[in-house]
Amino acid sequence: MTAEPPPGQNPYGSAPPPPPGSYPPPGGYGAPQGSYGGPQGAPLPPGVPAPVAQWWERWVARIIDTIIFSIVYFILSMIFNAAFGPKVSVNGLSVEASGSVFLPGFLAALIAYGAYAAYDYVLHSKDGQTVGKKVMKIRVLPRDGGALDSSALLKRSLLYPGVLALYGIPVVSWLAAIFVLVTAILIITDKPLQQGLHDKIAGTIVVKTQG
Repeated sequence: MTAEPPPGQNPYGSAPPPPPGSYPPPGGYGAPQGSYGGPQGAPLPPGVPAPVAQWWERWVARIIDTIIFSIVYFILSMIFNAAFGPKVSVNGLSVEASGSVFLPGFLAALIAYGAYAAYDYVLHSKDGQTVGKKVMKIRVLPRDGGALDSSALLKRSLLYPGVLALYGIPVVSWLAAIFVLVTAILIITDKPLQQGLHDKIAGTIVVKTQG
C-alpha cells in the first residue's frame, strides 16, 4: 500500500496548479511587448536616445508654428494686392486693366515663408525646438543621437518649411503642395522613426523631451 502524502501536498509530487485565470504567468511568452515610438518604457530603435515623437505631436507643433507665418502671409498679400494687384479703370467707353496677378502672391509667399524657414533654422540650431515643439515637448535630434549639425538643419529647413515660399509661383506651387502632403503622410507611416522627407534627407529624427 502506498503511503498517503502529507496534508496539503500534491499527490503527484509537483507544485500545485495555479488558480484558474492565472495563465500566462507574468513576464511569460504571452506578455505584451512595447512598440517603437510607443508609451514610456517601450523599446527604442537602435541608436535612438529617446522615445520617438508621435505623429500627432509633430502635426500640432507644426500647425502652431505655421499659423504665425500664415497670418503674416495673409497681411502681406493684402498689402501687395493693393500696391501691385490687378486694377481696372474705365476711361469713357474703354476699360483698361493694369497691375499683376502673379506678383502679390509671389512676394507675400517669398517673404512670409522665407522668414518661416529662417525661424525654423535658427530655433532648431539653438536647442532643437521651435515654439510649437516647446509646447508639445518634442525636439529635433540627429539620427545617430550626436550633436546637431548646422548644415543638416539648414538643408532640413530649406526643404520644409522653405518649400512654402514657392506657393506664389503657378504650377510650381502644386509641386510644393505635393511635397508637403507626402511629408505629412510619411510622418504617420514611416516606421519606426516617423521621419518626413526633410528628416530623411537631413538625417534627423524628432523625439520626446525628458520630463
